[in-house]
Amino acid sequence: MDSPPGSEPIDDDEILYRRVPAKPPFWDPTATPPLSPEAFKPRVDDTSGLSLGRARYVTPEGEAGKGQGPGYHIAVVRAGDLRRLGLTVVPRPLEDDPGHAEITEIRYDTRRTTEEERLRICSELKPEVLGPFPGKSAGKTP
Repeated sequence: MDSPPGSEPIDDDEILYRRVPAKPPFWDPTATPPLSPEAFKPRVDDTSGLSLGRARYVTPEGEAGKGQGPGYHIAVVRAGDLRRLGLTVVPRPLEDDPGHAEITEIRYDTRRTTEEERLRICSELKPEVLGPFPGKSAGKTP
């Protein structure tokens, strides 16, 4: 039986995207670093890990377009860099998103204990930040 698309292991050289709202406190070009650890803070629905998109399955614009807000930046990280920080990156393909992946240590139930890891992602890895790109609600009239 064939595995579903996106279930193959994530190589260390694989590029991953994190969708980040294009506004403070997540992104502030006057801050150092401009990408806040808030960009990697899990939400209540991040129960098994912090969501990322795999570049082999989605473009930066496509990853941003999955969000419901008006605009997003995309933080770009390599899987191997996250692993060097002691984090586990795994594929978690969804029916409508085969490129969905997660950092398993950063979950909603660990949000208070993973602050140091989130800071290290931003300050040590200094992810490239692309965008802003529109989200799903961009261009819609109320």
